[in-house]
This record gives sequence, structure tokens and C-alpha cells, in this order.
Amino acid sequence: MTHGRIRLPPMRRFILFVAVVAICVFGLYRWTEQEGPERVPEAFTPAQGPKLNYDDVHVLEDMDSEYTKLVQVVVPSVVSITATKRIETPEVQDPFELFFGRRFRQRQRTEEVSSLGSGVIVSSEGHIVTNQHVVADVDEVSVRLSNGQEAPAQIIGADTATDIAVLKVSGLKVTPLPFGDSDQVKVGQRVIAVGNPFGFDETVTQGIISAKGRAMEDSANDFFQTDAAINPGNSGGPLVNLRGEIIGINSSIYGSDSGSWQGLGFAIPANTARRALEAIIKLGRVPHGYLGVMMPDQELAERMGLGQIDGAYVNGVTRDSPAEKAGIRQGDIITSLGEHPVHNFNDLRSQVAGIDTGTKVAIGVQRGTEKVTLTAQIVEQPADGAGKREAEASVNGPTSGEPADDAGVGLLAGVHVVEIPPGHEQYLPPNAHGVMVSGVDENCPATGTLQRSDVIEKIDNLPIHSVSEYQQAASQIGGQEVLLSICRDRRRSSTVVTAQ
Repeated sequence: MTHGRIRLPPMRRFILFVAVVAICVFGLYRWTEQEGPERVPEAFTPAQGPKLNYDDVHVLEDMDSEYTKLVQVVVPSVVSITATKRIETPEVQDPFELFFGRRFRQRQRTEEVSSLGSGVIVSSEGHIVTNQHVVADVDEVSVRLSNGQEAPAQIIGADTATDIAVLKVSGLKVTPLPFGDSDQVKVGQRVIAVGNPFGFDETVTQGIISAKGRAMEDSANDFFQTDAAINPGNSGGPLVNLRGEIIGINSSIYGSDSGSWQGLGFAIPANTARRALEAIIKLGRVPHGYLGVMMPDQELAERMGLGQIDGAYVNGVTRDSPAEKAGIRQGDIITSLGEHPVHNFNDLRSQVAGIDTGTKVAIGVQRGTEKVTLTAQIVEQPADGAGKREAEASVNGPTSGEPADDAGVGLLAGVHVVEIPPGHEQYLPPNAHGVMVSGVDENCPATGTLQRSDVIEKIDNLPIHSVSEYQQAASQIGGQEVLLSICRDRRRSSTVVTAQ
């Protein structure tokens, strides 16, 4: 008898294998069911329909629909701007050249630095208004429309004082947006801002006009303040009213460590932007109106209590300026310009800057207890070098004369004066009188306040006509400060000397 293993046919072996696998899977499933809790479906009953019907909120529904329409007509006119500047930087020297002492000419590498901004199309020919600071000192500018079209842009012109630049694109189908009358804008009215903040194209934010007439340092115009969110990249985009009109060009935000929006955005009024646009297209530059009056500095304004007056206090008048020719005097308070009231010097500055050169304008003046109306013809602001030349003429004019016996006393100690030299009148305003400063000692109270060739006409409103009168008035000064009326650079003004 032969013993051995029983071998099943192949088919039976396969069937047996499948049966074993099935038993294992079934056992695993049953074990899992026994180990875990039985899953009970959660009860879920969704809300049926809106809580309010159209009749309950038809005003809000209509507003929502109208805002959508407004955005749809505005966005195609807004462009994203990429400004590129090429910078030459030295290449890093090969360390092997340093090790082996080989000298090679320093090679330069060109790097491109890009910045983003926004703009708005304002003509069928493809003119675009944006901020001057968006395209300042760049080599190339390109724009992208909301439909994805891109093209290089030509810089037609720019103006630093208003921060407005004009670009132009060709070969694109463009949709211009109209300007509105920014003089009719009211605090509290709703606006939208459209632009390219942080590179996010076609961003729309909503807000209101928070304030008007905001002044910025080194700006020829005032600004609208808005709480519509404005961030880096929004510069140059439009601030739009509910009729789809440009009422401002977004320009800046309130400074912060992050440089981002803090609820305070500023826009250039549309009328200012439109005047700059038209001047750049016509002349290639923006002529700014000039009157020729000076305002007091903060210290003098506080001493004189000027914060309480309604108007622009005239601290000085430039010789041969429209103001002098109109009869405006130092100490006048300008209360109106044409039909517009003037509440402070910022009002006056922005209004004068916006008047076309050659225009005659009525100026309301409060002179003591008297109200007078004068007429001035606004001229173009002189070139930057004009004031410098006047200053040099004054400083370098005749300085001969008999010096004072001493350098003054009290707060004017260290101030040396002489009688006004014959012939020096040509460097001074008409009917100037007083004594001329021949020198100021270092580290005396007047250091940094008075200069050589200044003419002191009054000390604390006491007229001065001679050195002896000056010495007498100086000896009677009391307190910690003294108010002086002086002539400098053919201008009359006031200044304060304080105790150190």
C-alpha cells in the first residue's frame, strides 16, 4: 500500500481558496460591527425659502441690483498699471579672482523692478489718468484692461504738485468714464473705489465721503477723505459716484506700519484732475496759479491766536506779485476768492492753484475792522529759481553802514544791526523802514530765526526807524518771546524769537 498526500483537482483548490477568503472577509465585517457603535443618521431639516419676500426688502433688492449695474459699467474703464524701472547693479566678483589676485573690470547687471498701480480711461483715444507717483522715474509702463487685453502705454505728461499723470494706449478697444463735478460732492454721499490693490485686479470697495478739503504736505490741492478701502496698488484708480462718474482719483492712505488701509483714504478731486489732464494734453505741463502771499509758521500762528480766525492770515506779500499789485497787505485776512469762501490758508492755496492763469478774481479781505474787496490777476507760479535769485540779491546787496554800539540786549542779544544803507531800497518792499541785520552771533536766542540782511521794521508792533529806536525797544522786551516784523527776500513777514 502506498501512503501519500491527497491532491485535489485545480478547480476544487480554487473554489476552496475563494471560500476561505469570503469567510475571512465576512468575519472581519461582523467583528467591526460588534466593536463600533451603530451609526444613526443625523436629523437635518433645511430652511424652506427666504425669510423675507421681495415686497419686504424691495428697496435693498433694488439697491443690490443697481450697485451691480454700477460696477459693471465702471470696471471696463479701469486699468491695472505695471511700471518697470531698470537698475544697474554690480555683479558679485568671482572669489577665485580675489584669491589669485586677478583684476577684472567690474561688470554691471541690469535688474528690473516693477510696481503696480491703477488708472482710469477718460477718452475714446485711449488717454488714461493715474497718479504721478505711480509712473515717476520709470522706463516702461504697460496696462491691462479688465477683458485681459494688454498694451504698452506712453507717458504723455505728469505734474508733481497735483500728483496727476496722463498715459495713452493705442490699438485697444477702450471705454472711457466721464468726470463728474467734484465741487458738488457732499460729505456722507456714497462712493465706490476701483483698482488693483496688491495686484488683485478689478477690486471694488464701497464707502462714503468722510470729509472734504483735507490738506497734504507738498500738495497744491486739497483732498477728499473716504472710508472706501484703499490699499497699495489702488493709487490712480477712480473714486466713483452712484452715477458712474469720476469724482476723485485715489491717491494715498493714512500712514501705518503696514502701509495698508486703516479706514482713511484720500482722493484728488475730479475737477483738479480734469484741469491737470487738459493742461497736460494741451501744453504738456500744468501751470499753477500764483498770488504771492505767505502764511505764518505754526509757532507764530499760535502766538497770534490765528487758529480762531475764519480766513487766511497774510503774513507776508511778495514784491511785484499779484497780491502786492492788488493792494493786499501784511496782516490782512483773506476771507473769499471769487464766489468761494476761504476758511484757512489751505483753502486759499488750493483755490489759487486751480484758477487759470490770467484770470482776474475778486478777493474779500478783512483789514482790521474794515471789509474791502480787491481784484488780483492770477499769474503762473514762478520757476523755483526765482525766489532763490531774490534771496541772493537781498543777501548780497549793500551792507555798509554804521554798526550798532552793541548786539542788542535781552532776547535780541547777539543781533547786530545797522541803518538801512543808501540804495538798498531796491532789494526791499515799498516803503520799507527799520534797521538791517548785519550779523547774528552763534548760540544767541535769534540764531536760526534772523539772518544777515533781514530788515526789522517792528518789535512787538512798535515801529522801528533807526538803530537808536531799535536799541530802546530791545531793552524794554520782557517775557520769553518777542514778535518781529521783518523784510526778507523782498517780502514782509513776521517771526518770533524765543528764549533758549
